[in-house]
Amino acid sequence: MSPQEEKESPEKEFAGNTTLHGLNRIVIAPSGYFRALWVLAILASYSGFSYMLSSMAIDYFSYDTITDTKLQFTDSLPFPAVTICNMNMFDAGKLTLVETSYLSPYLYGTQLDIPTLLAIGFNPDDTINSTIGNITLQDIVFQNGFDINPDRMSLCFWKNEACTYLNFTHSYTSFGNCYTFNSDKSNTLWQTMEGHGNGLMVFVDVRADQYTESYFSGGNSEIGLKLLVHDQDEPPMMETQGIALAPGSHAFIGVKRTVYENHVPPWGVCEDRQLEYYDTYTMNGCYLECRSKHVIANCSCRPFSLPGKAPLCDPGNTSTCVRTVLARVISGELKCNCPVPCSMIKYSTSVSYAGWPNVNTRNYITQLYGIDKDYMAENGVVFSVFYEQLNYQKIRELKAMDGGQLASNIGGMMGLFIGASLLTLLEVWEYLWQRLKGFLGKQTIRGPRVHAEPDNKAEGMHNATFYK
Repeated sequence: MSPQEEKESPEKEFAGNTTLHGLNRIVIAPSGYFRALWVLAILASYSGFSYMLSSMAIDYFSYDTITDTKLQFTDSLPFPAVTICNMNMFDAGKLTLVETSYLSPYLYGTQLDIPTLLAIGFNPDDTINSTIGNITLQDIVFQNGFDINPDRMSLCFWKNEACTYLNFTHSYTSFGNCYTFNSDKSNTLWQTMEGHGNGLMVFVDVRADQYTESYFSGGNSEIGLKLLVHDQDEPPMMETQGIALAPGSHAFIGVKRTVYENHVPPWGVCEDRQLEYYDTYTMNGCYLECRSKHVIANCSCRPFSLPGKAPLCDPGNTSTCVRTVLARVISGELKCNCPVPCSMIKYSTSVSYAGWPNVNTRNYITQLYGIDKDYMAENGVVFSVFYEQLNYQKIRELKAMDGGQLASNIGGMMGLFIGASLLTLLEVWEYLWQRLKGFLGKQTIRGPRVHAEPDNKAEGMHNATFYK
């Protein structure tokens, strides 16, 4: 390449004027030694940048996450929903003879007709010659199960103000009748002072002598209440969650609120699905719908405690098919695809116990309600639910590297290793464009020259004539 051509070379012009570090040093190097040194240095820098760029790309596309945890303090907190259930579905004193016969597959594991019940010691009543009619298992549970009427829930206080069964919402679970305090999220109660005196305090008579269930026929063997603290959007699953409360003591249940924000794929696994029978997606709601679908598919009916539109199962189906299917679901044989919701609120509890009541309280309750002290110790469950502190924990799942961080890291590595920026990319594009234009221009010029070669013979004759 001639000196004039080298001077006009786009490569030399680009190397001499670009903001990429080092290339101009190759052009103006005083000797071959320094030119080779600069070439090696530039190759090393570009290799380092390529390695860092690939590492950052691998980190970004691995979709790793980090967990951000904060403790937020506030002047007040929304009080959670509190659901209570008795560990007994039916009260023996409420059941008629015909209802006991109808429920016998569930209660005793086998069908017992009225003559058999009379033979084993049941007392006759007005239904001795009756039939069950069109009544369902759900109807019997509602009429003859656990209730919180004033004669049974004799004490109820919210922030030291009296409350009644009207402040609770009825629902069905695997324990039968259950009742939820503060279930309306649109009208949520708030706790503004910490401590048990500023929360919910309830006394419930479980009526242990009225229990009808037996562990050996698939029922419960315990005495007491099952209590669950949960968010208003989340339906209670009492058989797998909650706290067991025994009679004869006062349970102090301290509550802590945790707010979770999970990430969508590919960084996380959360997904908010549309449920068929619940407005808000929760894992409990998803599991309940899944169990219902498995039972309906295998038993052609549904338990009263599960959502759905299929006909209700009778006691015979409940004690055989339903229990078998639910056992398969719990063991994992029948699958439920219920992903983690993208946002959820959970409540953790810590429980401590104290003897209850003291002598003066016992005397007062005995005089006011006519409850014997021994009966109170065997049947009375007292609990208080409250926030221990007015703060909550917020846990967020965040991208370990988002698009902005990736761009920032790439820009930093470009500046560190090769001294480049976004504008430098425009310089490179300009150089490549000029080279492309030059290449296309040469191709265009070469075409006519092939077809217009000079006539050497005629030119020689012309020169001879001139010199002659």
